[in-house]
Amino acid sequence: MGQAVALAGLVTLFAFIGPFGTYDSMGPLGRLGYWAVAMGANWLVCAGVMTTALRLARGGSPRTRIPTVAGAALLAAIPGTGVVFTAEALFRPDYSDESSLPIIYVSVAVLMLAIGSTVVAVLARRRRVPENAEAAAASGDVAAGGTARFLDRLPPELGRDLVHLKMADHYVEAFTTAGSTLVLMRFADAIAELDGTDGLRVHRSHWVARGHVVGTTRRNGRRVLRLTGGREVPVSRGYLADVRAAGLV
Repeated sequence: MGQAVALAGLVTLFAFIGPFGTYDSMGPLGRLGYWAVAMGANWLVCAGVMTTALRLARGGSPRTRIPTVAGAALLAAIPGTGVVFTAEALFRPDYSDESSLPIIYVSVAVLMLAIGSTVVAVLARRRRVPENAEAAAASGDVAAGGTARFLDRLPPELGRDLVHLKMADHYVEAFTTAGSTLVLMRFADAIAELDGTDGLRVHRSHWVARGHVVGTTRRNGRRVLRLTGGREVPVSRGYLADVRAAGLV
């Protein structure tokens, strides 16, 4: 539903402003039809390429989203050029010339960047919104002795021996004994999905597995937990009582 609304908004916007020469060469209805065909078909192409690229890039830094989206846009612009050339032949036959393909490709690449950025934003927003039914089911699975649902979000190569969670903007950085990855979700939701596991929140931005706490120390007067693998996690005052109750300090 979110993508459909975003697509309709972009089609309306492009039909109104008439980019790439469509304002001067077509009337309002012609522009609406042109952009509905060009944008609609390319949306499907771009959405498929973008989601595949982002899955392949999963585990990287949030900063990798920009080059990932840009690279996927350049790739998606290849079939997208064919779509626009077809739309040109249908709505502006006088403009459909094979010599214009390079110009069309550049224009489509820009269009793909606009679509791709919107698709990524919609997907990110969807991932951030907790789904109550799934959360309830996950809690039921844990209570019955099942596996915490958050662990299903981790790549198989990282295993399921979770050591530490860390807040990273809109992501949660998860550390296992085999490595780390980024998961696009709220930190509070990640902790909720770990309900029933042997771990606890020790800071606004940190959760630890009790079995991987190997010691404690102090840094600049603050309590710090030492974890498996040499990582250190600060304990904030608001969670110190819980950490003490868990026998970690």
